[in-house]
Amino acid sequence: MMKSIFFGIVALMFAAVVMQQEQASAQVTDTDLPSSTDEWNYMNRSCSAKLQDQINKEFDAALFYMQYAAYFAQYKVNLPGFEKFFFSAASEEREHGMKLIEYALMRGQKPIDRNTFSLHFGNQVQPEPEQGSVALTALKAALAKEQEVTKSIRELIKVCEEDHNDYHLVDYLTGEFLEEQHQGQRDLAGKITMLSKLLRTNPKLGEFMFDKQNM
Repeated sequence: MMKSIFFGIVALMFAAVVMQQEQASAQVTDTDLPSSTDEWNYMNRSCSAKLQDQINKEFDAALFYMQYAAYFAQYKVNLPGFEKFFFSAASEEREHGMKLIEYALMRGQKPIDRNTFSLHFGNQVQPEPEQGSVALTALKAALAKEQEVTKSIRELIKVCEEDHNDYHLVDYLTGEFLEEQHQGQRDLAGKITMLSKLLRTNPKLGEFMFDKQNM
């Protein structure tokens, strides 16, 4: 049941991406960017390519979190707090991807390059317990993923600001994304610390209590 729900969500997410790409193709008929910086839809090639890469990373992160959500939803694992947390995280990353697609379209850019866009489905998630807890492993993996996404956003900002003076995109990323990224990382770091403390005495009970009270 959960497997069918998981792949159903993935299919809907991918369909939404394809639909947005079709809209972009309708709006941007020429794959070559305008040569003049005076054009309304000018964006430097390296900046637009990095933006496309960031869109890919956001949807890839959404899939990453959905895999963990599906894992915790299994009856043999049954940690509903972690299931809810990771499904919410997946939805948030998908929303980020959609926002960047909408921004690219507003700027007259193609948000997705069919030649480079790819989602990493990977193998079924089977986290190895740390301190006797797969939940702790999952939280640390989530923090690492958030740090990866944050680093990518910073690189996008650097490319578009320092090299090409695209201040509007930089302001949008800084105000709309970076603060949320830092808040998310702080929240995950706090959860990791608290769960680690609970696991010291009784890993199974600590994991169960943390799932009920802190997720």
